[in-house]
Amino acid sequence: MSADNGDEIKVNTLGAKVRIRLERAQAAIQAGAMAAVAECARAIVEQARADCPVASGRLRDSIGAEVSFDPSTGIIEARVYADAPYAAAVELGRGRSAPQPFLFPTLERQGSRLPEMVRSSLALLMNDL
Repeated sequence: MSADNGDEIKVNTLGAKVRIRLERAQAAIQAGAMAAVAECARAIVEQARADCPVASGRLRDSIGAEVSFDPSTGIIEARVYADAPYAAAVELGRGRSAPQPFLFPTLERQGSRLPEMVRSSLALLMNDL
């Protein structure tokens, strides 16, 4: 660009390019972490359904998961649940009914894999950036 006095005006776009790249990297990291958390939640649901005692199938079918992201805190959260009305009674036992845990043991086993799943997902993303 030229000014009226013939001097050249230079515009530095490096800052904008860096910001755009960082925003893309942040979005990719968030997506990768969300995918890893969702995959771990799916694995927990599948295993809990396999471990669940079955009479009618209602309890097994009530096992599910939701993954959410809170942009104000940056927290990704997975909620794994069994929402049949008697899920807690089966899991923990009640009265003379002995506990038949199907969810908590799976959460412990599969949940411990989450940090490695996130690390692996992020390592793959960093190679692509």
